[in-house]
Amino acid sequence: MRHVGGGSLRRPTLEWLAVTLLCMSLAVAAAMEGWLWRIDQTVYDAVLSTWTRPPSEDVVIVSIDDASLASIGRWPWSRRVHAALIDRAREVEASAVALDVLFDAPSRDDPEADQLLAKAMRDYGRVVLPLSQAVTGAALSGEALPLPIFASAAAALGHDQVEFDPDGIARSVYLWEGFGAARHPQLALALLRLTDARARRNYPPPPLGEGVDYQHWQRSGWQRIPFSGPPGTYAHYSYRAVLNGEVPAAALRGKLLLVGATASGMADAVPTPTSGLSRPMPGVEVQANIFDALRHDAAIVPLPQWVAALIAGVLVGTLMLVLLYADARTGLMASFALASLALLLAGFGMQLGGWWFGPASAVLGCMLAYPLWSWRRLEAAQRYLDAELVALEREGSPLGLAPTNDGVAAADPLEQRIRIVRQAAQHQRDVRRFIADTLEHLPIGVVVIDQMDRVILHNERARHLLRAFRSDALLAALRELPWPVYVPMRGGLPDLSGFAGIRQFELTPDKKRYLLVSVADLVTESSGRPGRVIGLADVTMMHEAQRSREDTMHFLSHDLRAPLASILTLIDGYRGDPAEQVAQIPRIARYAKSALELADGLFRLVRAEGSDPKDFVELDLAGLVDSAADEVWPQAHARGIRIDVDTRDAETEEAIVRGDFSLLRRAVINLLTNAIKYGAANSTVSASLSAEGQDWVIRVRDQGEGIPPDALPRLFKRFSRIVDEGRDKPTGVGLGLLIVKTVAERHGGSINVTSTLGEGSTFELRLPLRGVATVPVSG
Repeated sequence: MRHVGGGSLRRPTLEWLAVTLLCMSLAVAAAMEGWLWRIDQTVYDAVLSTWTRPPSEDVVIVSIDDASLASIGRWPWSRRVHAALIDRAREVEASAVALDVLFDAPSRDDPEADQLLAKAMRDYGRVVLPLSQAVTGAALSGEALPLPIFASAAAALGHDQVEFDPDGIARSVYLWEGFGAARHPQLALALLRLTDARARRNYPPPPLGEGVDYQHWQRSGWQRIPFSGPPGTYAHYSYRAVLNGEVPAAALRGKLLLVGATASGMADAVPTPTSGLSRPMPGVEVQANIFDALRHDAAIVPLPQWVAALIAGVLVGTLMLVLLYADARTGLMASFALASLALLLAGFGMQLGGWWFGPASAVLGCMLAYPLWSWRRLEAAQRYLDAELVALEREGSPLGLAPTNDGVAAADPLEQRIRIVRQAAQHQRDVRRFIADTLEHLPIGVVVIDQMDRVILHNERARHLLRAFRSDALLAALRELPWPVYVPMRGGLPDLSGFAGIRQFELTPDKKRYLLVSVADLVTESSGRPGRVIGLADVTMMHEAQRSREDTMHFLSHDLRAPLASILTLIDGYRGDPAEQVAQIPRIARYAKSALELADGLFRLVRAEGSDPKDFVELDLAGLVDSAADEVWPQAHARGIRIDVDTRDAETEEAIVRGDFSLLRRAVINLLTNAIKYGAANSTVSASLSAEGQDWVIRVRDQGEGIPPDALPRLFKRFSRIVDEGRDKPTGVGLGLLIVKTVAERHGGSINVTSTLGEGSTFELRLPLRGVATVPVSG
C-alpha cells in the first residue's frame, strides 16, 4: 500500500516539475531573446503616456508655423528675418536660442544677410545650430555642417538625429554622433552644455580611441527619452508673434528658446510613444523633451536582459508553487495577480527608479502556467475516473430503473468515462423529477406545511383550487377557508393533536365551489411539533351531479307524470259515454304529445352529454343550416314568420367542421324553434352562417320582445323557462337551450346570446373550423 501511495504522489510531483521547467524556460528564453519586444514596447508606451512628468516652464518653443509663413512669406525666409529674431531674443534677455534650421548654403539673393545673421549670433553669443547627415544617393557621405561663417559665430553645434525602433516609433537618441567619430553632441545636449556648466561634467564627450573609422557614421551614448507628454505639452509662441513683439518680454526673459518648424508640410515630425492617435511630434519639440530629460537626469535606463529573465523566472516559479497547493479559483486569481505584478513592477520601476525591463515574458509565463498545470490536473482526474467510474457503472442503477444509454461512444476518452457518471446523475435527476412531476400532476391539491407554519411544498392543483400562487398566499388562503367552529385550531389551521389518522372537512370557500379538505399531521424525528399535510379535492361536480339527479327526479315526478295522469283521468272520466270519449281525443293527443316531447328532450340531452368526439366526422354546415330551416318551416308558416337563411360565406370557403350531424342539426333546430316561439307573429327569423377567424358562426336572430338581463344567466340551465308579464306562457320544459349548450361544448365550441328588450334576441353558435372537438374538463 505504501508503494502504491508513493507512486501516486510521485507522478503529479514530476509533472509539476516538468510544467514548471517548461514555463520558466519559455519565459527566460523570451526575455533573453527579445521574442516579445513589440508587446514590451506597447507596454512601455502605455506607461510613458500614463505617467508623464510636467514640462519645464523655462523651455519655450518658437514655432515656424502656418501663421508665420502667411505673414512673413514662403520658405526659405531671408536670413535677415532670423537675425532679427536673434536680436529680439538678446533684447528680451532670453537665456539661449537653439535654432533648429540648417544653414548649409549661402544666401544667393542677399549675401549681406548672411553677414547680418552671423553678426547677430556673435553679438548674442548663445546660439546653438544643428548639423545633420550628408547623404549621396542612398549612402551616408559625411556631415552637413552650417556654413563656416555661421559655425564660427554659433556658440555650439549639435546633431538633430533621433533613433527609430523597428516599429517606427522614436523612443531614444544617441547623445554623441558624427562621421568618422562621435564628436558632435545632440542638439539638446549642446544647448544644455552651453547653459549649464554641470552638464559638461555629467555628459563628457566619448573618447575617440585609436581605431576611428572615418568612413562611417559613429554614435555613442544611447539613451531613451522620457517624454513629458503628447505634442503641444511645452509652451509654443508663433515665430511671427515673437518677431513682431506681440509676445511680452517677460514671457521670454530667461527662457530657453527652441526655434523650429511646425507648419504643415515642412515640419520634421516623428511618431513618439506619447503621440497616441494625435499628430506626430515636431522635431523641435522632441529636442525640448530631450533637453528637459537631460537637465533633470531623467533618463530611462533599460535593465540587462538577464534581469528581465530573472524576474520572469521568479514570478513563474512562485505561481507554480501556488498552483501546486491552491484550488482552481485561487490559482486563476494568482495567475492574473502575478502577471499584473510584472506589469506594475515595470511601470513603477520606470516612474520611480528610471529603469525599465520588458514584462511581456513574465506575463507569458504566468499565462501559460495556469492552463498547462490545469491540463495536467485534468489528466490526473481522468486517471482517477478510469477506475472509479467503471466501478460505478458495474454497481447498476438505483431503485431498479434501467439507466439511459444513448448507444453512441464518445471520441474523447474523458467523455467516454464521465458518460457513466452522467447516466447515474441523470437517473437520479429523473427519479427526483418523477417524484416532483407526480406530485405536481396529482388530481388532488397537496400543500405541505412544516413545524414553523411555512409552506414547503405545493402542487399546481392546490394553487388552482386555492387561487394563490405563492407560498405565503397559499397559507393565507388556507387560513381563510370556512373551517367548522368545533375544530380546534392552531395558527389558523386545524390542530390534530391527540387525533390519529386523517380528518376530512367539506368546505365552501364561495357559493359556487365545494372542497373536500383532508388534514393529517406530518411528524418528523427532529421536532416534537408536527407539521401538516393538507389535501384538497374539488367535489363541485359531484354536487352538481346530485342536483341534476334531483332536477331529473322532479321532472319525472311532476312534468312527465302530469300529462300521463291527465290522459288517464280523461279516459276514466268518460268511460261510459262513447261520444264524450271521442270529443276528448284531441285533448288526450295534446297531453300525449307533451309527454312525448318531454321524453324526447330528455333523451336528446342524455345523447348529447354522452357523445364521443372520436366518432365525429366532417360535415357541411351550410347544408345543415338549410335542412334545419326546412324542418321548422311549418311551425314558422303557422305563425306567419318568414325564415331568412344566409350561407353566402360557404360559397367562397367550404363550411366544413367535425361533428355529429344529427346533434348539430338538432341544436340549430332548437335555436330556430326558440326564435319562432318567442318571436313576434308575422316577423322574420334570420339564420346566418359566417367564417370568423378559425371558427364558423351560426347566428339565429328573432324580432320578439327580447330577454330581460336578469334572465340571461338562467337560459342554458336545466328545466329553465322564462315567464314574464305580457309574455305567453312557454310550452316547453326548458331542455332545448341546454341541449344546444351541451352540443356546442361537446364540439369544442360555445353558445352566446345577446338581447335587447323590444328588439329581439340573437343566439350565436360558434364551432371550430375542422377542429377536433375536445370534451371540456371541469376544474
